[in-house]
Amino acid sequence: MPEGNGPLPLAVVVLTRDEERHLPDCLASVQGLVTAGALLFVLDSESTDQTVAIARRFGARVAVRPFDGYASQRQAALRMVDRPWVLFLDADERLSPALTAEVIDAVRTGSPDVAGYWLPRRNWIRGREMRGGGWWPDYQLRLLRRDRAHYRVGREVHEIVDLDGPAGWLSEPLLHLNYDSLREFRAKQAHYARMRAESLRAAGQFPRRRTYIGQPAREFFRRVVRLRGYRDGPLGLVLAAILAWYELRTWIWVGPPPPPEASSVEPIALPLPEIDLSVVIVSYNVRDLLLDCLTSLEAAFAAGGMTTEIIVVDNASCDGTAEAVRRRFPSVRVVEAGANRGFAAGCNMGIRLARGRAIALLNPDTTVVGDALGTLARYLEEHPDVGVAGPRVYRPDGTTQPTRRRFPTLATGLLESTIIQDYWKNNRVLRRYYVADRSDDEEQEVDWLVGACLVARREAVEMAGLLDERFFMYSEEVEWCRRIREAGWMIMYVPSAAVTHYEGASSSQDIPARQVDFDTSKVLLFERLYGRGVARFLRAFLLASYLVRVVIEGAKGLAGHKPELRRARVALYLRAFRSRLRPGRRLS
Repeated sequence: MPEGNGPLPLAVVVLTRDEERHLPDCLASVQGLVTAGALLFVLDSESTDQTVAIARRFGARVAVRPFDGYASQRQAALRMVDRPWVLFLDADERLSPALTAEVIDAVRTGSPDVAGYWLPRRNWIRGREMRGGGWWPDYQLRLLRRDRAHYRVGREVHEIVDLDGPAGWLSEPLLHLNYDSLREFRAKQAHYARMRAESLRAAGQFPRRRTYIGQPAREFFRRVVRLRGYRDGPLGLVLAAILAWYELRTWIWVGPPPPPEASSVEPIALPLPEIDLSVVIVSYNVRDLLLDCLTSLEAAFAAGGMTTEIIVVDNASCDGTAEAVRRRFPSVRVVEAGANRGFAAGCNMGIRLARGRAIALLNPDTTVVGDALGTLARYLEEHPDVGVAGPRVYRPDGTTQPTRRRFPTLATGLLESTIIQDYWKNNRVLRRYYVADRSDDEEQEVDWLVGACLVARREAVEMAGLLDERFFMYSEEVEWCRRIREAGWMIMYVPSAAVTHYEGASSSQDIPARQVDFDTSKVLLFERLYGRGVARFLRAFLLASYLVRVVIEGAKGLAGHKPELRRARVALYLRAFRSRLRPGRRLS
């Protein structure tokens, strides 16, 4: 039955988040529907700009709902309005007068059997009207009978709506002012790829080896040839290449399912806490620095106020570390590992003995500034959702050592501490990885913190498990923080606490050997984060970079620049290449 000629039985729903730039023109374009009696409804995702005020100025009914996925937002909107029909719009979309008339006609006089209508969408990118590549005609199922439509909430990217009944087709296009720049396009595709990867992994869909090549290639061919993206010239080819790249990124982020043996860490039950703070220090041949560190701790704890203990785990030092600590600091508990088992294993030995409600992991080549550890321990007490807190770290010259990080991407792995970074230091990928867009003075949540000084809540350690002992040195804190976050805890950078770090003094001073240790751990980390396929690719790249370094070091040696050092480094890099960067095969 036709809907009649009374007020339009339609709700126009616009989803928003910080859309003050686009929203006025969008709402102006739907005034023809509003005049005909349609309800104007804006569902906002906690905008921080003037979006809500603009919506109310246009007479819209506004509701605010935290964003938890595009499909979830649309499904929620269906429940919030009471009109028989719903037209969904994004803030960067516009209705023409012709499309407005067609929508009114479809709602008033359309077949009662039709549960929804597809709208052709015309996309504009960088100010150009797109003619191919899937950008036209970009059909969208947006006009829906509210009680006969349901969004698949598990599909949060490029959402799908199921209809109870057939769908019709409108002919007038919806205008989409899509992207003003390629940077905006790349950023949005990265966002979509992340969300899609999460959905695929949650659904148990994992890539095969051929997926990493086949899927991007098919996407590029589909966009350029099958969907005639060539009609848009160079811009069409660039857009197709970007979409192919993010097809690859999607599957990299999904990664294969972790093998059963990869879960070498499990939740652990520690002894009941008896004191406020335990400090665990793992040391290897840095006796004098360790003694300075313990002196700073002694001064920090002298004022009292909290009960503390210090546990030093000595990884078979040959410089008399254990004897010196026992002689100078008899209250410190010294544990001799018997062999150099690595940083993670040493930390775990200390954690198992710790009796504190908070457990600090502290490098021996640090000195504590004031009551830094006490500040961090009290911060955990005051913030029950925080699992790990870390301080501001200073170099000996008083400058800040960057210790805040986002989780690494494949691009990060290819750039950080590789031959590429040697010649391209100030690149955007690493600046983002190092959180260079935020101030060192700002207290903030981060993905992970460099492990020179970390204070962890005992409950977080028990839930996430101990450090993974497959990491000999480097990257163990990244993987550990990842598990702590996955267990539901926050990682916080607290600059009101400070330590000084004599960086690198506690590890081998043989730079190439340290590089091998770093790269070995990096490959293992990427296997944990993204699967074996990504780890194999990264390992191949790093091994190839060693051969490049062999050529460079050899050329310097032949030119007469420190020939003995160059020969030693060539030999080391060749040994590193032959080791294949496998955990447990160290060169130092």
